[in-house]
Amino acid sequence: MRLLPYDIFIQVRLVLSCFQMDAVWILLISLLGFLIGFVVLLSIAFLVILPKRIPAKIKGNHVFITGGSKGIGKKIAEQMILRGAKTVSIAARNKNDLAKAKEDLEKNCNGLQTVETYVLDVTESYESIKEVIEKAVETSGPIEILINNAGYVIQGGFSEIPVSSFEAQMRINYLSAALVTRAVMDHMKAAKSGHIGFVSSAAGQCAIWGYTAYSPSKFAVRGFAEALHMELLPFNVGVSILYPPNTETEGFEVEQQTMPEEVKMIGGAAGTFTAEEVAKNFVTDMSKGEFVTTVGLEGKLLGTLSAGAGPQPSVVNGVVETLFAGLFRGIMLVFLWTFNQAVQHCHEKKKKEKRSSGSN
Repeated sequence: MRLLPYDIFIQVRLVLSCFQMDAVWILLISLLGFLIGFVVLLSIAFLVILPKRIPAKIKGNHVFITGGSKGIGKKIAEQMILRGAKTVSIAARNKNDLAKAKEDLEKNCNGLQTVETYVLDVTESYESIKEVIEKAVETSGPIEILINNAGYVIQGGFSEIPVSSFEAQMRINYLSAALVTRAVMDHMKAAKSGHIGFVSSAAGQCAIWGYTAYSPSKFAVRGFAEALHMELLPFNVGVSILYPPNTETEGFEVEQQTMPEEVKMIGGAAGTFTAEEVAKNFVTDMSKGEFVTTVGLEGKLLGTLSAGAGPQPSVVNGVVETLFAGLFRGIMLVFLWTFNQAVQHCHEKKKKEKRSSGSN
């Protein structure tokens, strides 16, 4: 059968088309194979080089929590009881709040578990802090787990918040954690056992409008936790840090009463979580030996993006951070653009209000 030139053209085109499709599939399969191979090799390397996990030993041990009478601290205490802690000691400034928290927490205790309370102002001298810690050890035995949760926030424009708030927030949010940790450190190092948890904030990963006093204190907590993690590895003492987003607590309710519009618009993007949910995530991660705990999808994104030079005991998280940090940076730049737009909107609104009040 004789083929016409057009028929020959069609046949050649079909052959080339098949060849092109095969080439595309070969390329895709090769890229997929390369990616899988890279991830496998990366995982093997991380198994060797990442720091060891040091899970928190909760069952049958003594847990001490600062700021434990309310909010996240109280819910962490509850989770510790539910997971079998022998004694949970909570410390706070208000005696009545401590008594109420003790009553609530004891409802979750079995016959062998106890809740102890200690009136403690963590902004006082190191000597007074150490005295309380020693009393807790004398009453309930060595502290196996310390949770530094005490803290508060003063929010507002940099030129509007009290000058005293800068030192006050640094003292309670960061320095108190350093001093309380110092008071338990020697025993944990000698015992080659223990776990220290820190409650920072999402504002300790991403600083926004209104947090010029608060964010630096929470960034300081992060820096302290990361440095301490490296120092305590040889002593088999674990360190964990929590970065909670907006959380439904008594303190957050008070914050909302005076919360600037800029903070509401920016902070609302990540949603609000219950204190129980935040505490459960933290205690679960501590028991697994994780270093960082974040909450929610935005929290995971921010945790990956801000990992930087921080420790990472998880192979899976290490791979995710390696592969997606650049992409998440691009996404974060979009978020920051929306934050800046919100600030600009509020700025223009204030200008109009000022002009309007001036004309009246």
